[in-house]
Amino acid sequence: MVIGLLFCQVMTYDSARVSTRNAPLIAASVSMRELQKEAELAARLNMRVLIAGEFGVGKRRLARLIHAESSRHRGPFVQVRCAHEREALLYKRLFGGGDSSPARPGIFERADGGTILLQDVDSLTPALQDSLLHFLADRPRTASGTPLDIQIVASTQQPLIDMVAAGTFRSDLYYRLNTMFLPIPPLRERPEDVEPLFQYFTSHYARRYGVGACRLTADWQTHCRAREWPGNVRGLQAAAATFIAQTARVA
Repeated sequence: MVIGLLFCQVMTYDSARVSTRNAPLIAASVSMRELQKEAELAARLNMRVLIAGEFGVGKRRLARLIHAESSRHRGPFVQVRCAHEREALLYKRLFGGGDSSPARPGIFERADGGTILLQDVDSLTPALQDSLLHFLADRPRTASGTPLDIQIVASTQQPLIDMVAAGTFRSDLYYRLNTMFLPIPPLRERPEDVEPLFQYFTSHYARRYGVGACRLTADWQTHCRAREWPGNVRGLQAAAATFIAQTARVA
């Protein structure tokens, strides 16, 4: 069991809950360090960014890094999930409108002065692709015509270029979104990141549960580097939470 591969020294922590929402990007591997540099460049130059990667690799975390490094870091960071949403409802969420008077502003308008993350953009229906392309064709504006000051980041689990070739994603929208392409490699391809990631999350959950700090043993490092981690960083985070919870149970 993983719990037997760690040495834990019990310490007392402040019981205040600490969120991992704004956790730093852990970049020990060369590939992630290079990716971080590219993300910081995109932030400085206000580029539209397309982030690609498997479930749980850290696409949202990279988008937050872009926001934090941009000139809009004091503005809102707004994210919208494009998957599992009815077409008409998602349209209203993105672009506003509806039966109310005055019309409710959409997410793009509410993100003015900040960054918007379009998650799972590969899930957009053809009609929503058309609407988004029309919105992005010129400088994005409010319904009244006022220019918006926003940085647009999109993420996808599917390779959009293959969807373009298959005719299921508009090529012109693909190139509108893809000024800079940031593919995040899965965790199995960057084992150097496993130890610092696990250490970060165990420290986080130790503070949350008031348990204690954990030092990783050589046996554990070997064990975890050999794992595939199909859930990527999300799966590793869950394993860290489970470990600390088990530690709290036996303490």
